[in-house]
Amino acid sequence: MRARWLFPLAVAVLSCGCTSLVIIPREGDIVSGSQNPVPVTIRLAWPDGGVGMGPIVEVDGMRIPESAVAYTGSGATTTVPLSPGAHAVRVRTAQRCWICVGGVGEFDLTRRFYVTASTTVSLR
Repeated sequence: MRARWLFPLAVAVLSCGCTSLVIIPREGDIVSGSQNPVPVTIRLAWPDGGVGMGPIVEVDGMRIPESAVAYTGSGATTTVPLSPGAHAVRVRTAQRCWICVGGVGEFDLTRRFYVTASTTVSLR
């Protein structure tokens, strides 16, 4: 009876440590700034040396040029000016994965977040 649960448990444990992609801002985050448009920093993180292809980054359906993205071995960063309101960032990438079919795990993730701008009024 115990042997039945051993295989699914082993697969779950192995798949959790294989590939990962973190996107910031996270789903539902509120990004505030004092300028309008607000400079919003998009951060991506993956296991060090794990990216095999990409990432392709889109904000509100517009692809961010590769030249506007700063890369490291474990992530990427870009800053985009966004007006207040709802926005979405979509990231597509492939990462090396020793337990995945073909040795590659593919990601196509979208995160929705909100931008607010606080303006100060000077009285003269």
